[in-house]
Amino acid sequence: MQKRSIILYWLLIFIPTVIIGMVAFRLIYHEQERINRLAVDAISDRAKSISETLLLTVEAVQEELIRSLLSISDDRLQDTLLEWSETNPLVRNVFIWDEKAGLIYPVSGVASTSEERYFASRFDGLFSGRVSWSSGKPDSSDIHKDLGRRGTFQDISQMNRGKRELLNIAQSSRSIGLESSDTMEEGITTGGWMPWFAENRLYIIGWVSKRKGGPVHGVELELMTLLSGLISNFPETSSDEPCYALVDDSGALLHQSGDMKIDRDIKPILRVSLEPFLPHWSIAVYTNQGKTGAAGNGFMITALLLLFVFIAAIAAGGFLLMKNARQNMIDAQQKTSFVSNVSHELKTPLTSIRMFAELLLDDRVKDQEKRHKYLQIMVAETRRLTRLVNNVLDFSRLEQGKKRYQIEEINGCELIREISEIHTPRIKEAGMEVILNIPDEAIIIRADRDALEQVILNLIDNAIKYAGDGKEISISMKMGTKNCEIGVEDRGPGVPESHRKKIFEKFHRVDNSLTAKTQGSGLGLSIARRMLRDMGGDLDYEPRAGGGSSFVVSIPLK
Repeated sequence: MQKRSIILYWLLIFIPTVIIGMVAFRLIYHEQERINRLAVDAISDRAKSISETLLLTVEAVQEELIRSLLSISDDRLQDTLLEWSETNPLVRNVFIWDEKAGLIYPVSGVASTSEERYFASRFDGLFSGRVSWSSGKPDSSDIHKDLGRRGTFQDISQMNRGKRELLNIAQSSRSIGLESSDTMEEGITTGGWMPWFAENRLYIIGWVSKRKGGPVHGVELELMTLLSGLISNFPETSSDEPCYALVDDSGALLHQSGDMKIDRDIKPILRVSLEPFLPHWSIAVYTNQGKTGAAGNGFMITALLLLFVFIAAIAAGGFLLMKNARQNMIDAQQKTSFVSNVSHELKTPLTSIRMFAELLLDDRVKDQEKRHKYLQIMVAETRRLTRLVNNVLDFSRLEQGKKRYQIEEINGCELIREISEIHTPRIKEAGMEVILNIPDEAIIIRADRDALEQVILNLIDNAIKYAGDGKEISISMKMGTKNCEIGVEDRGPGVPESHRKKIFEKFHRVDNSLTAKTQGSGLGLSIARRMLRDMGGDLDYEPRAGGGSSFVVSIPLK
């Protein structure tokens, strides 16, 4: 029943602890996911902010170039465009095209450069008429209204350095071949920008036509110059932060923030497209080993450590409670057994004393020798009762911490001789003899005389009870460096190995049944060791060479 109670107590602690741990782990896991989502959302918002800034920059540059194209006067169109191609870093190539005449500039044949021939070949679909100019800008019928709706970009003081430089370059073209806004035909002007792919690479061409059916002129954008201004919009990041990279249409990294090493095998955690101005280009975000931030991982680790400490504390507390409960059960069992043993031990001598007293009182024993023997038995039983009661009283005082000692300087050799002389008759009556091995000179020790005498008598009584067949009790005494050692040895059966560590525990007996052949309460050795330790000494057991038991009393010297 008691074992079942302990198991029930364990379950009452273990099951709630496991449930709390599982719930806490689930909450921590969900909180970690929420933190990771917030981290990803923050990274995504920053990437979108970078992409919006890049797109606005490209749009602003394109609008300024469109304005500059519209500003060129017709009589200086080709000269102005040629001057642009030589002086404007944003312009890679220029062209003039007519629906009837075809490509007017650059001219075909040996008069053109290799770059001009490659340019004409690259955009052959447009220049041959197979692709409509308006296909790149669905709503390009009235570019004046479109430009007016977006406004001008004259105030560039609040822009970053790269964007200011790009807009300054784009605006500077209007000073070349400028046409008065009064002479520009509004309402019939068409134009726009068209992304073009050739050999799996992106090219961007811008064009305008001032009148319906009129010639088309424009420029091809120099992407490397545009890129040099765009990268200034990238943030500076540390090695612990996510890396933001500009990736072109072929998957090549054009620019990145921070110093993170990015291989082609590493996949970004997210991409933000730069459509429609830079199709197939994107902002890619990379993190170390796929992590979205050290803060989230730090939270997870800290939370799990706290959870582990919490569960460990509950488990340790439960273990200590169960250990204490088990010890209390053992103590209760031992105390119950102790009460039974003491009751039995009290009942036996009392019965003997009462029986012999009644015989003597009724004068039923006439033989003087028998009367003397009965009186001796009554005295022995009375001494036995006294020792038993003294043990119980000493145990109670020791448990309550009320035991008082009168420490004094004692001649140990003289004390041992006195104890031996007084108890020799009793020992001989048990069929044993005392062998003393004590030096002639005095050995002065510091101890409570009554307590030390009680310890020695307890050891002698144990030898009489348990080692009577050995026929001898040997008491020796020798002086060490700091302590005096008193040995009480016998030639009995000794203490079984399984009990050697337990014989000094309170209530412990090798045979703990009421039908045991030897009498005792299981307190003698426990009380003896406790009193010796209170006086600065100790009591130990070791098997005697040749068979038997050897108890060694250690007591401080003077």
